[in-house]
Amino acid sequence: MQIDSDRCIACKNCMEYCPAAAIEVDSNKGAVYISEELCFECGLCLRLKICTVDALYEPIEVSEFPRVLRSLFSNPNTTHRLTLVPGRGTEESKTNDVTGRIKRGEIGLCIELGRPGLGCSFKDISLMILRLGRLGLELEPNNPLTALMDTGKGGFSKTVRAQRILSAIIEVKLPADRLEEVIPAIIKVGQEIDTVFSLGVICRFGEQGELPILERLMRLGIDVAPNAKINLGMGRPLFKY
Repeated sequence: MQIDSDRCIACKNCMEYCPAAAIEVDSNKGAVYISEELCFECGLCLRLKICTVDALYEPIEVSEFPRVLRSLFSNPNTTHRLTLVPGRGTEESKTNDVTGRIKRGEIGLCIELGRPGLGCSFKDISLMILRLGRLGLELEPNNPLTALMDTGKGGFSKTVRAQRILSAIIEVKLPADRLEEVIPAIIKVGQEIDTVFSLGVICRFGEQGELPILERLMRLGIDVAPNAKINLGMGRPLFKY
């Protein structure tokens, strides 16, 4: 995103709407500009139509690689060619009852890096993925991050690592009995990356409606948020357990 300096009247109204805090003021000229390094290319300032003189615009570079990655992972109106899903990851946590990605005896983890106002870099994402790879965990193949990875090294190219985005979701699957091994490893990486992260857990209820994973998470020192997503499905699963 850029600002047409010939149109801009430096009213600064757009600054408070930027989730990347990328709209700044030149102290010498008093002009408003957008930092290309900080901008996530989420397009929020443009979509809100907050500029009264139409000074905001998207340059052609926004749609070109590697800059387009910022838009793909930050603008909810863009759709990934691989997943056909807009936004940061797949819809696993919402559709597991019909897709059957995570079965009984398995656990899915969604690690979301970044937040509005902070964001994250592919360098942070790469570090988390590499550590998970050392544990031999299975990455969700239908995730936009997977398509960008260097399959030989398990990470991202230098060009990709330089990009900053609003947030992204890493999705992995593991046997249920490895939870106590994997969670501490994720927390350790979280102390090394330069952003925040949240952890989502996908699992199935037991035959009697029990959910023993809650107690296991609490023993690991993890407080479970009450806003869990429980999908009732479509009346019948489209897969076999």
